[in-house]
Amino acid sequence: MCGILGGINTQFDEASVKRLSHRGPDQFSLDEVQIGPELSVTLGQTRLNIVDRHDIELPVRIERPGAQTATIVFNGEVYNWLELRTELESLGWSFRTKTDTEVVLAAYLQWGPASLERFNGMFALAIWDGDRFFCARDRIGKKPFFYRCRGKSFEFASEVKAFKGLRFVGNELFDLLEFCPNEHTLYQDVFSLPPGHYLVYDPSRGTMFTRGYWDIPHRFGERLTDENEAVERFIDLLTDSVKLRMRADVPVTMFLSGGIDSTLVAKLAGIREAFTCQFDEFKDTIDEELYAGDFAKRLGIELHVVRPTKEQFLEDMPRLAYHLELPTGSFSVFPLYRLARACREGGYKVILSGEGSDELFGGYARNEFLMMPSFDAADPKVANYLAMLRRFEGSDLDRFCRMASRSGLAGAALMKGYLAHLWSDRKSMLDNMCYVETRIFLQPLLQMADRMTMAHSIEGRNPFLDYRLVEFAFTLDDSLKYRNGIGKWIVKAAAQRILPKDCLVLSRKVKHGLPTPINVWLQGQASFDRKYWTALMTAECIKTLRGTPAP
Repeated sequence: MCGILGGINTQFDEASVKRLSHRGPDQFSLDEVQIGPELSVTLGQTRLNIVDRHDIELPVRIERPGAQTATIVFNGEVYNWLELRTELESLGWSFRTKTDTEVVLAAYLQWGPASLERFNGMFALAIWDGDRFFCARDRIGKKPFFYRCRGKSFEFASEVKAFKGLRFVGNELFDLLEFCPNEHTLYQDVFSLPPGHYLVYDPSRGTMFTRGYWDIPHRFGERLTDENEAVERFIDLLTDSVKLRMRADVPVTMFLSGGIDSTLVAKLAGIREAFTCQFDEFKDTIDEELYAGDFAKRLGIELHVVRPTKEQFLEDMPRLAYHLELPTGSFSVFPLYRLARACREGGYKVILSGEGSDELFGGYARNEFLMMPSFDAADPKVANYLAMLRRFEGSDLDRFCRMASRSGLAGAALMKGYLAHLWSDRKSMLDNMCYVETRIFLQPLLQMADRMTMAHSIEGRNPFLDYRLVEFAFTLDDSLKYRNGIGKWIVKAAAQRILPKDCLVLSRKVKHGLPTPINVWLQGQASFDRKYWTALMTAECIKTLRGTPAP
C-alpha cells in the first residue's frame, strides 16, 4: 500500500483518497466508523500491488478474541516480513494474506511499539486498535507521514494535498535550508512525524504524544580500523540489503547513474534492465551514458537512456509542483520525474537506486575543502584567495555552516543555531558532517525521490539506507571513509573487489548528482508562468538563474 490517510473526526472523503491515487492505483478504500456520540474513525488507503498482487480486503484487519479488532493502513515495505511471519507463526499467529501489511499488524499486536525495532524497511503506518491510534515512520524517513491535530480532530496522510482547508505559512528554517527538516512544514497546523518516531493519539482523552525509537548511533569510543574486516563487513551488509530489496512479486529495475554507488547495487542485484539519464547539453562534460553504458555492456544489461528536454521541463513544471507540494532549490526533481516515467512505461513498479552512500561515507565534494588543514595566509600562493578561503576557517561547525549555507554569512549563522545541538565536540569533523548530512540534509533528497517515483506509481528502494548499513557506517574510523583527499574510500575499495577490473566507473574521478541545464534553457527568457514557476522554485534560486533581483 502506498497512500494512506485517516484519523478521528476527519474531513477526508473519497476525493481525498483519490488525490493519493498516484501512490497506489491498483486498489483503494475509505472506511468511516462511529465510535461514540461525537467521535468517528476514518481509515483510507490506495494500494500499489507489489507483494501479493491479488486484490485483498482493505483495510487489513485482525480480529482478536476478547479484544477489539485492530486495523492498519500501511505505506511502504518491510523487507524482512517473511522472517517475521515465520517467527509469528511459531507463536501461534495465522495469516489470511501473503502481504507484509498483515505481518506488520500482527507484529505490533504481539510486541507493541518494540515491533518497530524488528522491521527492516521503509514505511509509514497507522494502526487503530479500538481505543487509540498508533502511527509510526521508518528510521531514516523514506516514507512520508503528515498529521494535523485541531480540537477534537486528528488527521494524518501520506501527502499534504489530502488535507482540506490548508493555509500556506512562512518558515524561517525553510528559507534558510530550502527544505523543512524534521517536524516542520509550510502549512499551518500540519506537521511531519520525524524519522525514527512513533505517535500515539488517544481520542477519549484528546491527548497525543510522539516518541523516538531509533537514532543514528553516537559512538565516542574505539572505531573499526581494520581495512579488510571493514570492507568484508560492508560487502556482506550491502549484499544482504540488496537481496532483501529484490523481494517483490513484480520485476525490479535500476536507476543506473554511471556512478560507483548505483553500479555496485546493480551488480549485486543482477539487474538485467536499467535506466539512465543523459542531457545532450552536458554530453561533452557530464557523460553519464558513457559510464553507465560501459558497465551495462560488460554485464549484458539492457540500458535505456532517458534524454530530457527543455520542452518537457516546461510541460512537466505544473506536475512537478503538484507532486512536490513544497518549493525546492534543486532541479534534480525533473530528471528523476522523467526517469520514473520511463520505468513505468517500461512496465516496472519497483526501482533500486544508490542514494545515501554520499551522506554515510563522506562522498560530497565539499568534504575535501572542509577536511583540509588550516591555510597559511603568508603563503603567496594563498594570498589571492584569502577572501574565499576564510570560509573554511574557524570551528568545525562554523566552517560546515558557511559551506552549506546558500544565504551567505547570515544564513550560516542561522544554520549554526539550528545544527548546534546535533554537533558534538567529542566527534571528528567528518563524523559530525556525516551525521548531519544523513540526519538533516538527506531528508529533502528522500522526499524528492519519493514524490517523483510515486508520481508514476513507482516504488523506489535504497539498499544503502538499510539501517544496519547506517549503523555500520558510524562505527568506522575516519580513515575508512576519507583518505588522501578522497571520500567514500570503503565503497570504492569494495567496488574494486566486486566490479569488473577494467570497468570505466572505477577510474571515474568526479561524479555529479543529477544536474539539469536550466541555466542554458532559461538564457534570454525573462519570465515563465508565475503560478507554476514560483510554486516550484525558491526566490533565491530564481535570482541566481536569471541574474536579476528576485521578484
